[in-house]
Amino acid sequence: MMGIRQGKAADLEEQSFVLSGADLYRLNCRSCHGPDGQGAPPEINSLIGPVQATSAALLMERMKKRGSPIDKSMAEQLAAPSEADLRERLRKGGKKMPSFEHLRGDEVEALLGYLETLAGLPPTERSRMLVPQSVARVGEHVVKGTCHSCHDATGPGGGHMAMTSGIIPSLESFPRQQSVDSVIRQVQYGSSGGMMPMMGGPQMPAFPYLTKEEVAAAYFYLAHYPPKP
Repeated sequence: MMGIRQGKAADLEEQSFVLSGADLYRLNCRSCHGPDGQGAPPEINSLIGPVQATSAALLMERMKKRGSPIDKSMAEQLAAPSEADLRERLRKGGKKMPSFEHLRGDEVEALLGYLETLAGLPPTERSRMLVPQSVARVGEHVVKGTCHSCHDATGPGGGHMAMTSGIIPSLESFPRQQSVDSVIRQVQYGSSGGMMPMMGGPQMPAFPYLTKEEVAAAYFYLAHYPPKP
């Protein structure tokens, strides 16, 4: 992540962010697909094959090795449906993958550029894209791209009874029941060393690749734009 003006994690309203495709991947995709895009088959598919299928250059190289060379125009025609499928999957989700329709057009382009890099494809113009973002927007990425995979938007909060009952607190409960510093600690270190496992409650994994500013931005987003049922 680039271009963050320094300040307290709990006081980010006037700060600005500039995200690269790598940042957008980290905030939206890494929690499921891992740092290298390989996923965890068979539960979570790898992104590498589908992204490689969008490359006309790679398709030409593979067909040449098979003894059936094709020209660039034909390769682009064959690769185009694969990119359309990838974009559609981001927009609508899949059988197990949630929808990422919150991503804007420029964010999708930057993300696809980084996915090409992960897949070992030659860099393109979009792989160098940088996208200016507000604090609330960064928070929205964290909430919808990472947190929402485990936490329901609305519902029960945390607290002693919820933890002992194995209830995962809802997203809208965090600003009401916890401080920003408490949420930052939980996200960056998880609950493996805290009270929840001792009480028999759900164990939250750590997300050390999310910065304090990004987690605080998620808290800011939830406080100002509380989820609806």
